[in-house]
Amino acid sequence: MKRLPFRPELGLAILLALVPLGARAQTQGYLTSSEVNKLRDAQDPSERIKVYLSFEQDRLNRMEAARESSGDVRESFDELLNQYISIDNELKDWIEDQYDHQGDMRKGLRSLLDVGPKQLEILRHFQSSPGAEAKDSSGSLQDAIANMDDTLDGATRALAAQQKLFPEMRQNAKAEARALKKERKEQKKLNEKERKMRNKQRKNGNPDDAGKS
Repeated sequence: MKRLPFRPELGLAILLALVPLGARAQTQGYLTSSEVNKLRDAQDPSERIKVYLSFEQDRLNRMEAARESSGDVRESFDELLNQYISIDNELKDWIEDQYDHQGDMRKGLRSLLDVGPKQLEILRHFQSSPGAEAKDSSGSLQDAIANMDDTLDGATRALAAQQKLFPEMRQNAKAEARALKKERKEQKKLNEKERKMRNKQRKNGNPDDAGKS
């Protein structure tokens, strides 16, 4: 199966794939322990996508709050934005891995294609809004927008491929089941034929045994 058109750094993608999820989150520092547990519990391909989307939305909500707040308790807009980008990259890694292993992500991909454009609009709103946050984070905002565009493009292609793949898999499974049923039926007939021949031989007596007596 062809790879999806995502463009993460290959070396980083390989490294992340080799490091356990909890260690990755602890090392990167963009997921809380509670979020790590949620990911660990979400082993279904589609559910994991939805969990990542919820993490991304949380960062966007907190970014909006950071823009409107002031004082020492204010969260860093740029830090939250970098967390959003990291989560999106991990989401793409998950989609690519499940795509390669033919994990059924159709429900999750549909959710992504519904929620993703809305998140994209929020990022563009941040980019076009006046304020120090947008100015200082202009490069990261552009990266976040490009990443989400890339994610949506890959999700669109993956969903189209899986919609073709899984009906085909079901058809192949049905064909294999029919072939197996036919083979078992033929084997049953053969066994029955052999059983009748053995019964006939026992009834008529074995000529070789008669000669020996």
